[in-house]
Amino acid sequence: MGVTIKLEGIGEVDKALQALEREFGDKMAQSKVLVPAVREAMRPVLEQARANAPKDSGDLKRSLIVEARRPTRRDRRSKYITQTDTVIAAVTTASGKKLAKMGIKSDARAIAQEFGTAKQPGGQPYLRGALENNAQTTVTRLAEILARRISAFRAKNTKA
Repeated sequence: MGVTIKLEGIGEVDKALQALEREFGDKMAQSKVLVPAVREAMRPVLEQARANAPKDSGDLKRSLIVEARRPTRRDRRSKYITQTDTVIAAVTTASGKKLAKMGIKSDARAIAQEFGTAKQPGGQPYLRGALENNAQTTVTRLAEILARRISAFRAKNTKA
């Protein structure tokens, strides 16, 4: 099953983001505008993944977060990340340290729930559906959020 995403109006947002990068620097535009915008745009995916998560102890639901950041060298070795990707985002489980603070034991059950095991083929997918159902919404939201955040950043950082 494939996912088709229709992208309209992103050209103007991309031009504004490029102008922001030229004016304030690439790193500043990414960390202050792009990363938070991508994180915000992924919220519906996170909420649906939490709603879809198996309800046994509730730990899986509580452990899910949106992680958004600039890709590292290690990330770029993945077949899913290209050399031109500026920011990556994923709905994932929190790190071991964050889980410990929440009182959740860190383990690999999240992967087993999504993909299954030898004893439970197929698993109980909770992420794939959330991503597929919200793909178009996320892209549309991202364009709107970027436009708003670029304007706000420029207004805050441009001296009159």
